[in-house]
Amino acid sequence: MTLQSLFGSESSAGVLAFLARFGQGYASEIARYINMDLYAVQKQLAKFESTNLLESRPATNGRARVFRFNSKHPLQGEIKILVEKAASLENHWEKRNSSSAPLPEDLRIIFWDYRLDDLSWEADRELVIRRVLTGGSWDAIAWLRRKLGDADLRKWLIDHRGRGLSPRQLRFWSLILGLPRQIADAWVDTARLTPFHQ
Repeated sequence: MTLQSLFGSESSAGVLAFLARFGQGYASEIARYINMDLYAVQKQLAKFESTNLLESRPATNGRARVFRFNSKHPLQGEIKILVEKAASLENHWEKRNSSSAPLPEDLRIIFWDYRLDDLSWEADRELVIRRVLTGGSWDAIAWLRRKLGDADLRKWLIDHRGRGLSPRQLRFWSLILGLPRQIADAWVDTARLTPFHQ
């Protein structure tokens, strides 16, 4: 059973999976993350909001809207659980079927000093995570978040105490992953005292 078969389209499945996983998001952010056309994502968001499954509020900058599940919808809890279970099953089978898959071609630019074909997620996980966090494009970062998951990415940063990331990168990831402010501040202070942030 796939999310698409449950919800009728890839865009509707992607929207719900994103919100179940991250809690809230902008239309443009969701579209980039699930690699879908922005108009298709906006259409699905409007459809789900019209049925009261989702709700939205203006962003702080006033130029976009932030969407999330509507806690007052009588089925929102059950739907979120269903989405999470279906997504978990999909991820399980994807990992089983792609355990030896090569790294995405988009990563080649940040591995200029390696042969990309010689690298793999299983053997070079630490290197891949660090390179993507410090020099990856938005697409590379989205790939890493899908591959690793935000909970494991948060744990990785905590385990490594943010080493290798610049103060700006540390602020970004502490915000995205919900790291405690005092931890982020300590890492930033250390990074500022370390030449080249290594």
